[in-house]
Amino acid sequence: MGIENITARILQEAKDEAKKTQEAAAAQKAAMLEKAAQDAAAAEAKMAEKATEDAKVLLERRNSVAELEARKLRLAAKQEALEETFQEAAEKIASLDGSVYLDFIVKTLEPYREEGGEISLNARDYANLKDSLEKALAGSKLTVGAEQANIAGGFILKQGKVYVNASLEKILETEKKQMTGEVAGILFG
Repeated sequence: MGIENITARILQEAKDEAKKTQEAAAAQKAAMLEKAAQDAAAAEAKMAEKATEDAKVLLERRNSVAELEARKLRLAAKQEALEETFQEAAEKIASLDGSVYLDFIVKTLEPYREEGGEISLNARDYANLKDSLEKALAGSKLTVGAEQANIAGGFILKQGKVYVNASLEKILETEKKQMTGEVAGILFG
């Protein structure tokens, strides 16, 4: 074997080794690129899943807020309807026929006949009912005072330093607390 053959053989071995190294590097590169592509696809899928989940959570929150606002608006409308109903009731009681309204006031005053006190009416009731009320209360310790109350109807009874507020507003306010559920059931069934 001559030097040329040895050189050719060494050169061929070097080329073969270089080719193997290149092939190994290419295979390693391909494997790394494949792994990177898989990792990128997995990360992209994970981010898409998270984005979908975040969007779902955000949509649920917005729907919850919208439902809450809708409930608040319905409740406000129902409260307004209840207020109007009780206001109408006060107006109807105040505009009852004179004798019916007088009977209502006399019956409301019944527990105070013996204790006595001074009754204050609103200006309209004072003008329309004073004389009839005094006749109905004759023999009791109750008197109709000249001082007129700023109320829609009913009366305010002064017993010394104690005031009994039996104005229509106060009576209906008390009744409203007790009857709101019942009235709401009738109105909104």
